[in-house]
Amino acid sequence: MFIVQSVDVKKARLRRHVAELVAAAPVEQRAVWDRAIQARLLTDMIYYRSRVVHCYLALPDEVATERVVRTALSDGKRVVVPVVAAKDRTLVLAEITDYDGELAAGYRGILEPRGGEERTVDPSEVDLFIVPGAVFDRRGHRLGRGLGYYDRCLSRVKGLAVICAVAYELQVLEEVPADAHDVPVDCIVTERRVIECRGSGERAD
Repeated sequence: MFIVQSVDVKKARLRRHVAELVAAAPVEQRAVWDRAIQARLLTDMIYYRSRVVHCYLALPDEVATERVVRTALSDGKRVVVPVVAAKDRTLVLAEITDYDGELAAGYRGILEPRGGEERTVDPSEVDLFIVPGAVFDRRGHRLGRGLGYYDRCLSRVKGLAVICAVAYELQVLEEVPADAHDVPVDCIVTERRVIECRGSGERAD
């Protein structure tokens, strides 16, 4: 029992510690990082090769994604965003075509499309998943908010789609504890580099 609890406690401590680091970063500095991360992602081959892109809609403590979503729509890609089904603790994917006209605050203030249940897309149709997270390591292990929404969704597409996380460099640690049900990401885009988690390589300017 102690061993199981110690893993959960370690995860919780890591989330708290890194959240404090993010919160301590000046807003202006984070805005610079946000722009760099989005620019790096949008010029990467994983973006160019994609046709159907899933992208989360960021909360204030997450890497911004508005530019990514707007650019993908402008580039003629199909764009899907997550809708939280809190009762089932699952994510539903819904397609959008108009950032300004179709989104409204939903679960916990997260933007989501109005009438999302009428726009659903099966996860198997997506070839690039852009996902958030609280803490990562270079092997692709990811800690989210601890509710498992993304792990349950991504477990259905592991090996079928590219799973790409966006994160601040300070969110990438040497090692993150992982359970069997945790789904690792394939790459991590930060303000400094693209980390290839499968091969433990990286690309930077």
